[in-house]
Amino acid sequence: MANEYIGASVFYFNAEGIEEKFVKSVTGLGVKNNATTEVRGSGKSGKVIRQNTPGQVEYNSVTITLNYNGDDSIYQWYLRCSQDGEKREWDANRKAVSVIGYAQDRSTEVIRLNLKNCFPISYTAPEFDATNNDLVTEAIEMTVEGFKIERSQKSLPT
Repeated sequence: MANEYIGASVFYFNAEGIEEKFVKSVTGLGVKNNATTEVRGSGKSGKVIRQNTPGQVEYNSVTITLNYNGDDSIYQWYLRCSQDGEKREWDANRKAVSVIGYAQDRSTEVIRLNLKNCFPISYTAPEFDATNNDLVTEAIEMTVEGFKIERSQKSLPT
């Protein structure tokens, strides 16, 4: 039997001490190996020798968009790390962040994305528009130093 497909809207976000937030979306998670494209040299008859090798790994920044309810913990995290004109304590305020995907029963953990050493690099405050029927949101963009995708021990049988 194949595993159940995971609904993109059935997930939970946790950032070491910032919990129970109603998250609208998590976007941008990815990694890229910047391979070298260096020419190694030129040989007999002008033959060029090229060898591509693995280079530095680069992690994408991740954007978390949350429904705003007056709780300012995301904004305060940003301020502790990045406020201009103040002491920036980004290193001391790095957080392990997890995004957990659930099966359709909304209780069986199926996948966990663990993000390493995150700190916010931008914050978008709530915007208001009298013609809009959507909930007010805030967003935070985080830098990520690594991530691991884990299939939960509680996953559905294969």
